[in-house]
Amino acid sequence: MDLLPIERTGLDVTAERIEELFRPFVERELAPGDPSWDREIGRRKRKLLKQAGRRLLGASDRAGGRRDADTVKSEYAEAWQRIDYGMYALGRPLEFVSPWEYRGRRWLAADAGATRVRQLLLQRVVERLRPRRVLEVGCGNGINLMLLSARFPDIELTGVDLTAEGIRAATELQRREALPDGMAEFAPQPAAAPTAFRRIAFREGDAGDLPFADGSFDLVYTMLALEQMETLRGRALSQIARVASGHALMIEPFAEVNAGFWRRLNVFRRNYFRGEIAGLPGYGLTPEIATADFPQEVFLGAAMALSRKG
Repeated sequence: MDLLPIERTGLDVTAERIEELFRPFVERELAPGDPSWDREIGRRKRKLLKQAGRRLLGASDRAGGRRDADTVKSEYAEAWQRIDYGMYALGRPLEFVSPWEYRGRRWLAADAGATRVRQLLLQRVVERLRPRRVLEVGCGNGINLMLLSARFPDIELTGVDLTAEGIRAATELQRREALPDGMAEFAPQPAAAPTAFRRIAFREGDAGDLPFADGSFDLVYTMLALEQMETLRGRALSQIARVASGHALMIEPFAEVNAGFWRRLNVFRRNYFRGEIAGLPGYGLTPEIATADFPQEVFLGAAMALSRKG
C-alpha cells in the first residue's frame, strides 16, 4: 500500500499542525549544510557500527547484543520505575535529544514531541471510527490512554502491558485528583473530561497471548510497542487481529520506512520489529490508510497503518 502525504489520509491533519505540536520539543534547528549536523550524524553512525559489530560477535549487553523478551521486559521495567510525567510539560529543559527530520527540516529534538504528534493521529482515527471499546497493546506508563480518555470520556479504554512496573506507574497516576501539571498543554486537542483517566482499565499481560476474548474491542492500537516484539511478531499480530472486531491502528517501525542501510543496521543491532504493512493481510488485517508523513528519527523510521479486520 502506498504511503500517503498526511493531507491525503482523510484524517484532517496538516503538516503545519504537526510541526506546531512537535516544535516545543526542538532544542535547535540546523540549516542545510550546517557542519554540526554532519558531525552529529557521523558520530552516531560510528557508534551504530560499533554496536552492530558487538551483536555480530554475540554480545548480550544492552548496547549491541541480543535482545530477547526478558531483556526488553527488564529494560522497560527499569524505565517505568523512574518515570517522570513532567517530561511531557511544555517549556521544560530538554534532555536526550537526537536528530529528527521532517519535510526538509533538520532538528535536534526530544522524542516527547513525536509522542504528541502520534497522539493527534490516534485521536483523529478515533474521531473517524467512533469506537466504543478501545485497547492499547503495550501501554507502558499509560500516557496515550490518559490523553485519549480526556478527549473521549465515553469510550471504554483498556491498556495491557508486559511489565508490572508500567501498570503500577499508570495506576498510581490514576489515584491523583488530576493529571500532572503540563499534561493539558501537552495534549494535542482540548480535554472534554480531565478526570476521565481514572476510569481506564489497566492490566498486566503478554501481547503474544492477550487476556481478552475474540472480538472484544472495536479498535486495537499500538504505539512503538511492536517495535520491541520482533521475537514474537507473528503471535502479537495474530493476537491483535483476534481481539479486534473492527480496526487495528499501528504506529511502528515498519520495514517500508527502514529500507536504507543505516536504518536497517539499527533495526538489526536492536532486533527491532521488521514487519511490513504489506504483510498485514496475512494476519487478517487489511490496510486502509498508511502514512509516514510526520517527524522521523534519522536512524529509525515509523509509519502509521490503519487496518480493517478481515
